[in-house]
Amino acid sequence: MIICLNCNHKEFVGTLICSECGSRLAHDAPLPQTRASRSSKFIDGATKPPAPEGPDLTSGSILGLRIVSTGDVISLLGRSNYTLGRSGEGQAVIPDVDLIDYDAFKHGISRIHAELRLQSDSLHVYDLDSANGTLVNGRRLDPQQGIPLRHGDILQLGSLRLQIISRMRNLR
Repeated sequence: MIICLNCNHKEFVGTLICSECGSRLAHDAPLPQTRASRSSKFIDGATKPPAPEGPDLTSGSILGLRIVSTGDVISLLGRSNYTLGRSGEGQAVIPDVDLIDYDAFKHGISRIHAELRLQSDSLHVYDLDSANGTLVNGRRLDPQQGIPLRHGDILQLGSLRLQIISRMRNLR
C-alpha cells in the first residue's frame, strides 16, 4: 500500500493520484521542505547566464533550479520526479516545487505546469499541457513530450526563467 502524504489515505501500489484528496502520490522518499537560498544575482536577459558549478545546492542535493531573475536556488533532494507549478487557494493538488513566491501567477505558470524526471543517467522535462508553455533554451516543448536537460540549460515556464544546476557528471 501507498500512503498519501497529504491526507494519509491508503492506495494500492502503482496508483498515481489519491482518490480521497487528488494529490499526486509519492513512490519515493518524501520530499523534504525546500527553501530558496540567496546567491549572486543575474541580469534577466535574453542571453544564457554562465552555468554555476553547483556550490549553492543544499548538502546532499545533486540537482537544483536557479531563478534567473533573482539568483535564488531551489535544491531538489530525495525524489526522482518533481512537478513544477504554483499553488492556489483551495487547490487540492500542490506541485512539488511551488513557484508562487516568484510571482508564478504573473508569469503565467499553471498550477501543475511541468515535470522533471530524474533517471540514473539523464534528466528530462515534460510540459504537462500548461496554458503558457514550457521552453528549454528558447525551444518550445510539445505537451507530454520529454526533452533531456543538461547542467546550465534554461527552463522557461510561462515567462519565468530557471537554470538547471546539476552535480551529476553525466549532465555536464
